[in-house]
Amino acid sequence: MALAGGHSETSEATPEIQELVKQIRPTVEVQLGQTFDIFEATHYRQQVVAGMIYHVRVKTSAKEDCVHLRIFLPLPHTGERLQLQKAKTAAMNDELNVM
Repeated sequence: MALAGGHSETSEATPEIQELVKQIRPTVEVQLGQTFDIFEATHYRQQVVAGMIYHVRVKTSAKEDCVHLRIFLPLPHTGERLQLQKAKTAAMNDELNVM
């Protein structure tokens, strides 16, 4: 678990992370201007803020293609929706850095 304000170490994606990625997929495809046959979260880091920021590696093809996402999940009481803050193409062997 991440400390408030700090980033966690990279971990394997959980079903909960995959669900976030599934919800944000249409926004990612519009922002990057492409559609993906595969969209599977493989790894993530998290940062506790007034909500949670997730940095997620998502496999997008049978090759070594992926995207790195920065997703913000607001606190429930705010009523705000899940937000894609940044998306970029990457390779599976690229380190999952803070964006």
